[in-house]
Amino acid sequence: MPHEEALRWDDVRVLLAILKTGSFTLAARALGTDQSTVSRRVAALEARLGAVLFERTARGPRPTELAERLREAAERVGDEMHRFADAAAGHEPSVRGRVRIATSEGLAIHVLVPRVLPVIARAHPELVIELSTGERAVDLSAREADIALRFFRGGRGDLVIVKVATIPTAILARRRVARRVRGAPAAALPWIVVDVPGLETREAAWVQKLGGAARLVCTSYEVQLAAIRAGLGVGVVPRAVLDTHRELVALDDHPPGPALELFLVTRRAIRKQPRIEAVVDILLAQLKPLGA
Repeated sequence: MPHEEALRWDDVRVLLAILKTGSFTLAARALGTDQSTVSRRVAALEARLGAVLFERTARGPRPTELAERLREAAERVGDEMHRFADAAAGHEPSVRGRVRIATSEGLAIHVLVPRVLPVIARAHPELVIELSTGERAVDLSAREADIALRFFRGGRGDLVIVKVATIPTAILARRRVARRVRGAPAAALPWIVVDVPGLETREAAWVQKLGGAARLVCTSYEVQLAAIRAGLGVGVVPRAVLDTHRELVALDDHPPGPALELFLVTRRAIRKQPRIEAVVDILLAQLKPLGA
């Protein structure tokens, strides 16, 4: 067994990243490095420990019993290092540096990029915004992002959660499709739905409750919107999309879709840092009208 000083925080970060993502490649992406570096770090750590941490299989690295035993202790070390970094960053004298925002691809494309990021850039030119998109819920306590915008409440750690807006949805269709299905019951509509593995959405549950059967299943909300715009069917989409896609209309002879609640989440330890507070204030101001 190595002396304690032989183990470094970077070793723990690599171990945690692989345990969390289940992949050397994804761990490298999360750490901002490359797979070969992660592989070398794991090999070096295993050499220092004198034991194997991951079995290399065709399906990816499989944690050994030792790696699983180390998981809880590694998470505690990670939490303490994150708290240390948060405290060290608390002295920031001005609004500058990097702010990492995690959100869905649709919200980024249709709202953040055209409406919000230009406001941030004009107000705080020394800020660097890192925008991470996807449907996976990031772990803020593990510092995967500084701010998350998402459609559910909750998360691990000491978080500040603010409800930003309640966004109305509707059944949208291209105009010619809307004319064709006018008067048809919901169960007979050509539904385009989103099915993201591991994610149960209110929209999909609502369509199922209506007795609707999917004509097309997508794993992306942007693909769903593209399919609706192409006239392939109808789907549950935020009504705000009508402002930018004039070829679409709402099927208002059917009930409105389920309202989506948008939450802004950040860690309490960094909430009052100037760079975080500045971005949060702009996000809240610019996103509240989505609920109008």
